[in-house]
Amino acid sequence: MNSHHKKELFESRDEGDKSPPGNKLQLLPLDMEVEILTRLPVKSLMKFLCVSKTWSSLIRSQTFAASYYARSYETRSRFRVFVHGGAQRLLIFSGEEETFSSSLDANLDMTVPSVTLALGGSKCTSVHGFFGCCHGSNFTICNPSTGQIITFPCKGPYTSLGYDPVDDQFKALTLVPALYSNPSFIVHEVITLGGRGGRGVVSRSNVTSPTYCPMTKGLNINGFMYFGAWAPSHRTTPVFVCFDVRYERILSFITTPKDVLVCEAFSILIEYKGKLAVIVPRPSGDPCFDCFDLWILEDVTKHEWSKQTFELPLSLPFTAGMGKRMISQGTNKAGEIICIC
Repeated sequence: MNSHHKKELFESRDEGDKSPPGNKLQLLPLDMEVEILTRLPVKSLMKFLCVSKTWSSLIRSQTFAASYYARSYETRSRFRVFVHGGAQRLLIFSGEEETFSSSLDANLDMTVPSVTLALGGSKCTSVHGFFGCCHGSNFTICNPSTGQIITFPCKGPYTSLGYDPVDDQFKALTLVPALYSNPSFIVHEVITLGGRGGRGVVSRSNVTSPTYCPMTKGLNINGFMYFGAWAPSHRTTPVFVCFDVRYERILSFITTPKDVLVCEAFSILIEYKGKLAVIVPRPSGDPCFDCFDLWILEDVTKHEWSKQTFELPLSLPFTAGMGKRMISQGTNKAGEIICIC
């Protein structure tokens, strides 16, 4: 927790403490309070929001959410997935790494109301413990650790959430579809999130790039956002667009083997040992698959890829039009790929 945030919290303590001298309760050091709170379950944290303004500010802060997420990963090895529950609900589940098996029990962490996704559409991403979901002309970000939900308008359907680990800053990148007709460039809007307690939209700015046609949702890895595309137009050259979240610029177009993105919506982006990877089910386009190729971007600068093929013990459903999609949030500590159907 940075010194500026500590100062704010200590000042709020002093202003809110009106008890006469000699009757003050002995307060725990702030660092100790944070250490204790990060060890508690989400349900307890939600109750403690009402204890005081100080605790409410602390628990809802972006810094605390990052600490809670880091401890959760280190000690409990939790994974989280999102499921479209119908009736305008988005459900977020979590489970323990050690429970992984052919079937597992997951806990419902939170329900996000008023989020409607197209049948079979998967426009949600998980970034640094937060979930971002594009629905219609709105983008919703939710923090399962605190139950906090933020919704704001965006200018296009292709919106993804990114995170800058250096400045501890979340940003959303969206394409502005009204300017697609320009043959020489396209425009993106970068929405910077933050403010007091890490909430709300701080600023909006525009970024231009050479033309391309987006194919996949974005995936954030170590301060960079990747998404598959055709460049410069549909069905020409498959590439991965690399966006630098901190400096707000399109860094490069990464040349990609045709087999990686030939399936378009059937290509699943994951982080594999700190690298961009793509799961491509086989046979491609079939309602079920019994093996898949894992393409790994080994060298971003040289655009070098490797491929591994995995055989499955049973067939898994993968029919986008019927809403039956395999979900993969990446890998666990052992490097094993997590697939949920």
